[in-house]
Amino acid sequence: MTDLRYKLAKIITLAVPGDGVHKMPVPNTYCVKFSHLDCRWQRWHASLCVVAQGCTEIMLDSEVYRYDGAYYIATPVELPVSSRLFAVTPAQPFLCIKVIFDSITLNEIAAQIEKDFPNETGKPQHAMFIGEASDKMLDAAIRLGKLFQVPEDAPILGPLVTKEMFYYLLKGPDGSAIRQFVRSGSKMYKVSQVIYMLRTKLSEEMDISYLAKTANMSRSAFFKAFKEATAMSPIQYQKRLRLMEARRLMIIEGETAESSAFRVGYNSASQFSREYSRMFGNSPLRDVMLIKKAGDIRQLF
Repeated sequence: MTDLRYKLAKIITLAVPGDGVHKMPVPNTYCVKFSHLDCRWQRWHASLCVVAQGCTEIMLDSEVYRYDGAYYIATPVELPVSSRLFAVTPAQPFLCIKVIFDSITLNEIAAQIEKDFPNETGKPQHAMFIGEASDKMLDAAIRLGKLFQVPEDAPILGPLVTKEMFYYLLKGPDGSAIRQFVRSGSKMYKVSQVIYMLRTKLSEEMDISYLAKTANMSRSAFFKAFKEATAMSPIQYQKRLRLMEARRLMIIEGETAESSAFRVGYNSASQFSREYSRMFGNSPLRDVMLIKKAGDIRQLF
């Protein structure tokens, strides 16, 4: 392990009391620690994760992303994914700092960078980026972690450091492709706006023609662009988010399978049960029972 990775791992370990996702005093920032092998479905938020320790495998539909070492995971839009941790033990846990993206800050940085690259377009690419974290990004992550120990300074100085981390990301090898998602008027930006609409109106019926019109694209062009970004169709995307939200409602809010199904937009409880079992491997009732018995509600987040 390099010196920077070691320092970041030590800082994260000091910041968290145990396994889980822990909110830090810097706005929209979390420390993550898992000491055991883990496989789960999750809503991967639009964020930048800087990993100090641990091997991750993320499945975005049929696409598989795997990395070990000091690396970052950047997702400019929320994605329903299946993820696994490898080679994780209590002595060598998975450790990372996660910063939720701020669209205003990203737009500001992207606009400044693109003054130097006015004609850059970037190739169509899925909205999941995993790459080696530069020394500059790791150094910024370490300085961010040190602020976790100074709660009175963290809310003021922390956003300046997270902005610096976003800068290194947008200027790095994946920067051109990621900037497509924040550049107003670009194809990927339009798709990201539709994704936001789907997330905030999860229970509503999907009208592909309306979504395409909202994105100012033809139906076929929209469908293609959406799949380029998410590796799945709009219907698949909505279905997975619905099932994940229903799972959360049952476990966190104590909803029944039927009530959670209707709350996320299903008209048929039997259809919901079939699709839930297909995705999670168990019926809603059994899945919830097993998760509560294991005390493993963290897999919902």
